[in-house]
Amino acid sequence: MSSIRRVAQISSHLIRGHLSAPLPTLKTSLDGNGSISSSLSRNFTSSASPETRVTKKDRAFYPYALDIQSRWADNDQYGHLNNAHYYSLFDTVINTFLIQEAGLDPHSEMQGSAIGVVAESGCQYFSSVSFPDMIEARLAVVKLGRSSVVYQVGIFKKLSAEVASELKLVRSSSASAGVFSGTDSAGHNPSLVVDSSPSSFHPSQIQADAAASGHFCHVFVDKISRRPVPIPNKIREGLERLQVAHQP
Repeated sequence: MSSIRRVAQISSHLIRGHLSAPLPTLKTSLDGNGSISSSLSRNFTSSASPETRVTKKDRAFYPYALDIQSRWADNDQYGHLNNAHYYSLFDTVINTFLIQEAGLDPHSEMQGSAIGVVAESGCQYFSSVSFPDMIEARLAVVKLGRSSVVYQVGIFKKLSAEVASELKLVRSSSASAGVFSGTDSAGHNPSLVVDSSPSSFHPSQIQADAAASGHFCHVFVDKISRRPVPIPNKIREGLERLQVAHQP
């Protein structure tokens, strides 16, 4: 079996599993201290009220965010961002995360022989974005396998500075372009868990106001043979920080 066909099979299996899974649900429960905690789960099946559902159209779904300035050249003759440019935004937010937060260095010989290739991607469009909008690209990992990862990307118009200042966002270092939400006080291990009721989400985070949302599958392969290989440990550790929490 050719390496290209093998990569395609892995991608197809991952995407089918992701797209057939239930949408995330915000589950509330009492912790050991008697206070209410909430966690985002893709596999929560009990009866949650519609008011507690969090979907890929909500900012609260995504642990990582990156601001990207739209450009004059991005607009097409209809006056909005051309559909093809959204895939460039996907590439930008994913690779910014991998380089700045997960140790990817595509130019280093010390990186090893594993490289990530795109096996599949897709996008749904909900509303328009146009220059000079500031774009907020948000990122989550919805499936993490041995050699492959499926990301979910949300594209939003940037919130006003007044609203953004009210959010609890953490930058992992001064050199990082992106920020994390839903993290602990040190900015580590975003788990999409909050120590309060669902109402603790800032209203701006659950408005279902995504302009677009898409999936993007990376398969890690040997750069010579193009055969699938395990995701390098350091990169895997970074990707685990973006995983949407699952209920057992």
